[in-house]
Amino acid sequence: MKNISRSLGRAKRLNIINQKERMIEESSLKVNNKSSNRIIYACGDINESLSQKIVSDIIRLESEDPFSDIVLIVDSYGGYCDSFLSIHDMMKMSRCDISTVCLGKAMSCGQLLLMSGTKGKRFITPNSRVLMHSISNFMYGNIHELDNEMDASKRMQEDLEKLIIKYTKMNKAKVKEYMKKDSYIYAKEALDLGIVDCIINKPKDFHSKIKVK
Repeated sequence: MKNISRSLGRAKRLNIINQKERMIEESSLKVNNKSSNRIIYACGDINESLSQKIVSDIIRLESEDPFSDIVLIVDSYGGYCDSFLSIHDMMKMSRCDISTVCLGKAMSCGQLLLMSGTKGKRFITPNSRVLMHSISNFMYGNIHELDNEMDASKRMQEDLEKLIIKYTKMNKAKVKEYMKKDSYIYAKEALDLGIVDCIINKPKDFHSKIKVK
C-alpha cells in the first residue's frame, strides 16, 4: 500500500506540474499571438502590391484596437516613392502609434519608411544599415515629356527632403550632402542623425517602449 500511495502521490504531483506547464504555454501563446497580430512586415520591394497590403493591415489593426501600437518591421532595399507615400500618409492618418524597426536593411524608400514611425518608437538592430540617396528616374520619350518628367522628379525630391528634415535631426544642407551619393548609415550614426530613436541591444530596449494590450 505504501508503494501504491507513493506512486499515486507522484502521479498527482506530475499531473499538477503538467497542468501548470500547459497553462504557462497557453498564456505565452496568447501573448505571442496577440503581439504577432499587430506586426506588419515591410520586406522586399516597396511597390504597389506591398503598399496595398500594409495600408489595409493598418486600417484593420486600428479598427480592432486604436489604442495599442502597431509594429512595422522594415527589411527592404527600397522601391517606388509613390508606394512609400501611400504607406506614409496612412501611418499619419492612423490613431495608433506605429513603431518602426529596421531589421537587416532600410534602404532608399525603406529608410524613408523607417524614419516615418512614431517619434520615440523608431528602432534599429545593431547590425542593420540604412541607405540614403536621391531619387532615380528612368525616363524616355520626346523632349517635352522628358522636361515634364524632370520637373515632377525635382518636385518629388524636394518633398522627400522636407520629410527627412521634419522627421530627423538633419538640416537642409546635411540632407543634400547625404543624398548626393549612396550614403550607407550604420546603427550608431542613424541614431545620431535622428533617423531612429533607439538601438535594440537587448529585448527590454524594445518591449519597454511598445504598448500592446
